[in-house]
Amino acid sequence: MSPKKIGLVLLLVAPMVALMLSPWKHDGTLVYLGMLPAGVGLLVGRGPALVAGPFTAVCMAIGVSLSDWPLAGALFMAALGACVGLSAVKGWHGIGGFVGPQTAFALIGGPLVALPSGTVGASTSFGALAAMAGWVAFGGLWTALIGGVLTRGMHLPGPKAVPRRAATYFAVALAILTGVATYVAMGWIDSPNSWWLLLTLFVIVQPYFAATLSRTAARVGGTLAGAVLAGLVAHFLSGSPGILSAVALVLTGAAAWAYLKRPYWVFTLFLTPAVILQTSGGEDVLLSADLERALFTAAAAVVAVAVLAVGHGILSSRSRTTT
Repeated sequence: MSPKKIGLVLLLVAPMVALMLSPWKHDGTLVYLGMLPAGVGLLVGRGPALVAGPFTAVCMAIGVSLSDWPLAGALFMAALGACVGLSAVKGWHGIGGFVGPQTAFALIGGPLVALPSGTVGASTSFGALAAMAGWVAFGGLWTALIGGVLTRGMHLPGPKAVPRRAATYFAVALAILTGVATYVAMGWIDSPNSWWLLLTLFVIVQPYFAATLSRTAARVGGTLAGAVLAGLVAHFLSGSPGILSAVALVLTGAAAWAYLKRPYWVFTLFLTPAVILQTSGGEDVLLSADLERALFTAAAAVVAVAVLAVGHGILSSRSRTTT
């Protein structure tokens, strides 16, 4: 890598690192959450990358606003799932695969934001909500701008566009699964980690059934291994939040490399502990919390595959009948 690109990489992560090493580390987490969908957006183009961060910020703000209303939250996530599915016509569903989980975190996970008066929940005031959205949007825009310069001239293998019919089935499946899962998570499960049900669904459900099966096996295996890795890192570095943030950043970089160069399970192995370390704030990364996340991941995967298998069977039989 040339000195110029090294400088751009350092510039790209500088705002997040500076916040993570300051009393405003929770704002660094929000910047990180905005960077992820924008980073995937760069695989599609500069325009989608520029939109990804602000769109994620708006969705997260709506999610926080609906955090006390399970039915409204479920309907919103179902609508978002449908939008992600339909966006596959343009090949933008990879971006949606990050927008959805970030929104679920805002809706269920209770994100924190650091204000001059102290660290508070994003739902405590309009100022806190606006600050959360602002940091997320900044992370996305910064990534799109600096990352756009960094990746200029590079061939990046982004998600491929799919036919409208496949995208429509994808949208319906994702809407139903995410809507029901959101209602269950908000109404029946008393755990801030239950947003991992939604994360799993947005990641494993794909436009084609065969791709869903492949993604499911990789996701469950990678998540289990990644959760163990996060627990080990937190155990040995629990008193060093700055180092935890640095490790999370390195893991994210490794995940970006794996996304382009290695099988999906390797990407999951690196990204899972990075997300856990960032969204947990370095305080609740315990074996019990890791076990919860692993169970939510496995449960969502089993239900999704079962439901989609039934749907795939029905569609296949109809197709044979009409031919």
